[in-house]
Amino acid sequence: MPSSNELMPAPLYLELAPSAVAAAQIDHLFVFRDTGALSNRESGRFATDLFTLSVTCGSDTDDGPNVSLAPPRPDFVPRRSSFCGIVAGLGLSAQPEQLPGAEALAPLTLALGRVRQGDHGLPSLVAALDDLARGLSFGAPPQTFSDRTERRRARADTGVSRRRLAATRRFRQLLGDLARYTRPLSDLALDAGYYDQSHMSAACRTFAGRPPGALRSQAAPRVFGLSLQDARLKDRLRLVIM
Repeated sequence: MPSSNELMPAPLYLELAPSAVAAAQIDHLFVFRDTGALSNRESGRFATDLFTLSVTCGSDTDDGPNVSLAPPRPDFVPRRSSFCGIVAGLGLSAQPEQLPGAEALAPLTLALGRVRQGDHGLPSLVAALDDLARGLSFGAPPQTFSDRTERRRARADTGVSRRRLAATRRFRQLLGDLARYTRPLSDLALDAGYYDQSHMSAACRTFAGRPPGALRSQAAPRVFGLSLQDARLKDRLRLVIM
């Protein structure tokens, strides 16, 4: 009898723009499905200046969802083991006031189970993520403080220094440019705010564990199979890795 990994469709990572009515603190939606191919031990989690709200299904689709909120990561974190399953969620520029409850997660859990079986469920999963995003609330924007107080508040809120947040934000911009454009790497380095290509390459190894050329070759923006032609997906896709 085939194993659960053999029954799961091809691995993929999708990153999508939020809906037009989403709160300003919601940077993107993501879906990650893998059998250990994309998340082998040589891979890892990239540095990010965002909070990551993740919802993961267990190996059995009857298992309840596991909800977590991860703070920004200042460095590349190698994986201890590969990931087999499916996870979806939101990238947030601020911490939400509270995590969603079980009732709000029920449609998302069902949609995750469908995408575990095939790509036909992706539009429903994106709709469920949009509903999740609409249900989040965020505190009032911070007031203006002295520079010293701002630095202290940034570290207290995120666990990362303000300078490091700026560096990871610049790296995240570069990731999008590497996926979208075919211009020379030296041009993309300057566009993203790096001194030169060597400075950019060093940042990629620090924040992603690999050089920019390898990151560019892995990203395949707007390269769609038939299952990704739905306009609700296609018009919002930022990044596809398959």
